[in-house]
Amino acid sequence: MPPNPYFDSNGRPTVDIEVSNPLGWKKPISALIDTGFDGFLSLPITQAFPIGLLLRGTMSVTLADGSSQAKLYCLGGLHFDQDVHVGIILIEWSSDAALVGMEFLRSFNRQLVVDPANGSILLNKITPPTPPTLPPSSTP
Repeated sequence: MPPNPYFDSNGRPTVDIEVSNPLGWKKPISALIDTGFDGFLSLPITQAFPIGLLLRGTMSVTLADGSSQAKLYCLGGLHFDQDVHVGIILIEWSSDAALVGMEFLRSFNRQLVVDPANGSILLNKITPPTPPTLPPSSTP
């Protein structure tokens, strides 16, 4: 049965996922769906350590106010709807919420439909467009 996105107790769109480390250990996580976050997954450090994610280094990220910050990052697997994709997981020191962002939606080919008036959230699977094929070139 496909995962069911839902509104959390604060009315925020949330989805249940699993995160895995390079050895395949998985841990279930509830993550807020944040369309203002360009990335794949952001995890509080308190959730990242028990998964056993391997630190890859630091990277500069641009925040909504235009400022930049250095963030720790790992590579990890994100399991959703019987599919898995590996991506960059940002580690947050001061947050207590996991976030999936636009790269999550792109990686899993999902369309987010939020209808707060009716209390529904859908993550529709979409078919990515196929690039146009060019006719073979003919050279004299």
